Amino acid sequence: MTAVGLETIVDGVVSGRTPHRIFLARAARARIDAVARMRHALSREPLQLVASFSFKTNPRSELLALARDAGFFAETISRDEVSWALGNGFVPERTIYNGPFPLSDTPGAGPLAIVFADSVEAFIRNSNRSAAAVSGIRMRPSMIASRFGIPIEDESELRAAVASGAPDRPFAVSFHARREDFKGASWRDVADDVLQRAVALELSTGRRVSAFNVGGGWTPEEFDAGFESDMRWMVGRIIESLPACTRLFFEPGQAVCTPTEALLTEVAEVRRRRGRQEIIVDIGYPDWPQMHEYAHPVFAWRNERWVPVGPGPDRFGGRTCLEYDMAEGLRFPSDIAPGDRLLIGAVGAYDHSMAFDFARGTSADGRTD
Repeated sequence: MTAVGLETIVDGVVSGRTPHRIFLARAARARIDAVARMRHALSREPLQLVASFSFKTNPRSELLALARDAGFFAETISRDEVSWALGNGFVPERTIYNGPFPLSDTPGAGPLAIVFADSVEAFIRNSNRSAAAVSGIRMRPSMIASRFGIPIEDESELRAAVASGAPDRPFAVSFHARREDFKGASWRDVADDVLQRAVALELSTGRRVSAFNVGGGWTPEEFDAGFESDMRWMVGRIIESLPACTRLFFEPGQAVCTPTEALLTEVAEVRRRRGRQEIIVDIGYPDWPQMHEYAHPVFAWRNERWVPVGPGPDRFGGRTCLEYDMAEGLRFPSDIAPGDRLLIGAVGAYDHSMAFDFARGTSADGRTD
């Protein structure tokens, strides 16, 4: 968590209720503004770099307002997300659909900017229905094992589907891949694989690619370290290879959202055993579903400030009966006691959107039993 994030949350939350999810408005604005500046700096005529906000990463209204006002497109994967985008001020012509579930209809007036298809069948259906100003296809990088995107073995069917459209009607291409699935390839290897297939589609069908979407998947650290150089390279490659392409979309959801929220929790019990402290807190895996996916910064309230909790032999357990509802490898203050407050940082991405009710006494429809 950044220093600006800590400054944002110190006042007024230490003695509040727990568990409590805190939105770090200053951190959110700083991340979105940084992306907007980079977007402008990397664009080159005739190619405009376009940021889109991933609703699946965090659909919080405050984040959506900041992204919308900074000129982001909405990137959605369900009809409900399209509705939420339109309800939060995104117009259809600045809304993208890029989900694996076929979009049968679109709420609201007017076609969306782009509807990407996850299959040849969906591309044909979207093109026939004119679901968007531009019909797009999501390609599966050839070196990646995934259920998403049109695989290279469907290339002949894809060429036929694209060729069946009017030559003067452009189409769009996208890919999205997790870094952990690259299997030794670099991001540039993955991007160039899809780019070369897009070039081949143009040559074989006579139709032109007007937009290219490289998806997302960057952690904040990966984005800050490599995005600018990789995207500068990608801009040059597209200008050289796809001369009709005028928009290059990217989706920095994790990179933007991860530092924008924190979880405030209270210590309920301290167990001291064999040189290790184990504390029980009132948050758990349902509130923090990515607790094992990456190291989240942890802070303890000491001497009127948040003090980082360093590495060590201690661990804490969450509020549920799940065996994996715990985090290890920490060193809490030796005098930590019930009633002390802790802060878990970097929970603003999928820790927000994938959180769920468990052991809270509510049924699936949200009513108390």
